[in-house]
Amino acid sequence: MKTNIKKIGATLLAAGLCVCGTQARAQTTTTVTTTRGAFTEFVPSSETVVVRSDTGAAPTRYVVTRQTNIVDESGAPVAIDQIVPGSPLSVQYTGTGDRLVASRIIVQKAPVTTVPATTEDRTITTTTTTRPLTHDEREALEKQRERNKEQAEKEIERRKKALEKAKDALDDDDGH
Repeated sequence: MKTNIKKIGATLLAAGLCVCGTQARAQTTTTVTTTRGAFTEFVPSSETVVVRSDTGAAPTRYVVTRQTNIVDESGAPVAIDQIVPGSPLSVQYTGTGDRLVASRIIVQKAPVTTVPATTEDRTITTTTTTRPLTHDEREALEKQRERNKEQAEKEIERRKKALEKAKDALDDDDGH
């Protein structure tokens, strides 16, 4: 009797270890969909990016998390508040229905003019592992945001000076 109980216990323990070992080695599969469109706006209160595409009648909203990578075509980080409305971008996201979570947003350099943005959907199955940013990565992202802010401020000043110069030229023409 004691031998049978020991054998049953050992069998249950071995089966439990096999199940736990299998679960620990299981890989998660995530379906990532890529959509192209034009940036409309960022809504900070809901942490969503709104993108207009040709395929949808209404703009699509994507949730942005701390794990969302926002980069330009070269892979350099881009601050979300520096994206100009109308800029073409590519959004890689997971989820369905009302909850589309952006994992990567790639901002193209050329803004959309009069040609509507083209939309291309494709589904890729990948195995992903998310991790928090390291201290160095956070610092690099913050430095990039500061550089982008400085560049935007310089561009604003340059445009102000150009407008003032054009206004002065118009005023001079009106005076003659």
